Amino acid sequence: MPNIHGISSFNDQGGDDGGAGGQPQGGWGGQQQGGYSDLEQPGLQVLPAGHVSLLRVGGGAFPELCDLFCPRFRWLCFTTFISFVQIVMLIVCLIVGQIMFGAAFVKGNEMGGPSSETFLYMGAKYLPNIQDGQVWRFVTPIFLHGGILHLAGNLFFQCRVGFIFELRWGLSNFIATYFLAGIGATFFSCLMSPKTISVGASGSLFGLMGADLAYLIMNWRYLPNQEKFQELCIVLCIVLINFLFGTTGGGDGNIDNSAHFGGLVFGFLIGFALTNLLQPEDPNGKYYRLAGWGSYLALSIICLPCIFLVVQA
Repeated sequence: MPNIHGISSFNDQGGDDGGAGGQPQGGWGGQQQGGYSDLEQPGLQVLPAGHVSLLRVGGGAFPELCDLFCPRFRWLCFTTFISFVQIVMLIVCLIVGQIMFGAAFVKGNEMGGPSSETFLYMGAKYLPNIQDGQVWRFVTPIFLHGGILHLAGNLFFQCRVGFIFELRWGLSNFIATYFLAGIGATFFSCLMSPKTISVGASGSLFGLMGADLAYLIMNWRYLPNQEKFQELCIVLCIVLINFLFGTTGGGDGNIDNSAHFGGLVFGFLIGFALTNLLQPEDPNGKYYRLAGWGSYLALSIICLPCIFLVVQA
């Protein structure tokens, strides 16, 4: 997974960069597409209703390209829509950078994009502006990316898991998880990296990983052993590798690890409230929901006063 980028020093001179509980539905609110018949191959365990495997793709020794890079792809779904919007927004940023700030691509931006001034103008996270009342900057960084490489990496991961999670959890729950985790990522970035200008959807993507951990915890007893252990290992490895990369390879200031951590934490909490229970009659279900919403709101209530009253940019 690529990383949210702090871009406080992207310039021409270069330098350091700064509705839960029901069965999921697919598409734009339609019935879940694809079913599970293509997954019920000889020798494979039958998956519980409502669960779409993160591990299995179409049959055959060599999966089709679509199954490899964007399994369960559908045109009419949120994952496709948000990916298209993010592509358009990068094109707009390049145009704005060229017209208003003199360059669509600058030397200081190793991701292949415009300067930090361009992203600040377009709505990047920047604490002084947020403290001045521009609260939309909690959300707008999700739509922006630091350059072509940044966007390409995020889109790869978003398409690799997004279509599957959207089928699992349902359209409205997936959208809510995506944005609530992204907002939480901005909260932590404001608190822990207050002087950076940051953009990227990586906080939301880390939030999806956190929400999937919550999903696995809630449904652990209902998932096949091989399925749940493999998926748990995949999620933990993705998170660990990206944090290690952020602390070692991201020493130049490009990587906002605080946003990644915030997205992971907020996604994990909201996952208990929004990801689906494979057994809706589970007696612990209502406690999961209450704990998820309560902890997410409590952490938000703690963060917001600190952002506006305590932290000095």
